[in-house]
Amino acid sequence: MDQAELLAYLLDVVEGQRLPYAIAGSHASMAFGEARLTNDIDVVIGLTPATFAAFCAAFPNADFYVSDEGARVAAVKGGMFNIIHPESGQKIDVIVPATDLDRTQLSRAISAPAMGGRHARFVSPEDIILKKMEYFREGGSEKHLRDIAGVLKVMGERLDHGYIGNQAANRGVADIWSAVLKRVGP
Repeated sequence: MDQAELLAYLLDVVEGQRLPYAIAGSHASMAFGEARLTNDIDVVIGLTPATFAAFCAAFPNADFYVSDEGARVAAVKGGMFNIIHPESGQKIDVIVPATDLDRTQLSRAISAPAMGGRHARFVSPEDIILKKMEYFREGGSEKHLRDIAGVLKVMGERLDHGYIGNQAANRGVADIWSAVLKRVGP
């Protein structure tokens, strides 16, 4: 199973179960920015204690590894767990929002073309930028700044810079936002 097939499988599950979702991470930054290689699929899903078991069951043990306990804890408290396809080594990072700020990713998600020519819901380009700034603050990886620059380059004036600035201040990354803007220019 390649990454495009895994993404299609995931989309079939979340859409078939009518779960609120938004593709995040590198796939989202590529949808609104520049292409790059990525090792996994990140997805924000509004799982709940009532929906996590059916979601996990859609990834059968014969083909996938899913920690039911990890999914249960994430569904209750928010957090992350993995779905792994051992035969191919492909992985999905499932992120269950833990805060109101994280839940906005689901309410602001927008439809865009996905890998394989199908449409999917993605974290908005503004929210991608905000999360990438948080990841940069946590780990310092330049790949996050490159992803931000790619989204800024492709989306340009279509971005809501006011929203990004306000949320950057709320999330404690206003200094990173200022540095990014200086780096990429107007």
